Amino acid sequence: MELKTLALDLGVLEVPHRNGGDPPEYAAGWYIDPQTGMRIFYDPNTQKFYTMAGGVYIPLGYMNPAPKQVTLAIGDRLKITMSFKYSGPAITGATCYYSVGVYGTFGFDEKLVGQNSKSIPQYTTPTEVTDSYTFTIPTNVGTDWDDIYCKIYGGSPGVPQNLFGYENALVIVGIQPTITEFKIADFAKV
Repeated sequence: MELKTLALDLGVLEVPHRNGGDPPEYAAGWYIDPQTGMRIFYDPNTQKFYTMAGGVYIPLGYMNPAPKQVTLAIGDRLKITMSFKYSGPAITGATCYYSVGVYGTFGFDEKLVGQNSKSIPQYTTPTEVTDSYTFTIPTNVGTDWDDIYCKIYGGSPGVPQNLFGYENALVIVGIQPTITEFKIADFAKV
């Protein structure tokens, strides 16, 4: 049996929007993130980057420290609202995508995913547009599900993909039984 070397076309990933501008169009294939050296695969059908471990990869320029933390327990509802300024032609059917999960070395492991279809009217000047999605925290939630990200893409005419995420935005509580300040409250002869 002959051992063959796998040839991967590893181009360098350009992180869009770091300095403004539209994201580049990527061909299917392997890329290298210049900041981390991580090898990632782009699938144009899903418009997502994937790590070698299979997780969804969000380039570092999109993940930011969260400005606040929200504490959640099983059954709580989390509403995520995205906002952006838009100018241009009317758009029909753009996808507003929301995810809660774990961001780490191997990309973003999406645990909860939701999406809406969004039509945007024509605006000749930059106008704020919002969209939101509400998740119910499931019984199988992990304490490490503390990151969130959103993106918008597609539609007709096509909206270029825009991503934004927060790390450490959520604190998941109430999964394990917890007793604190355990002590003998009193003792006396009766």
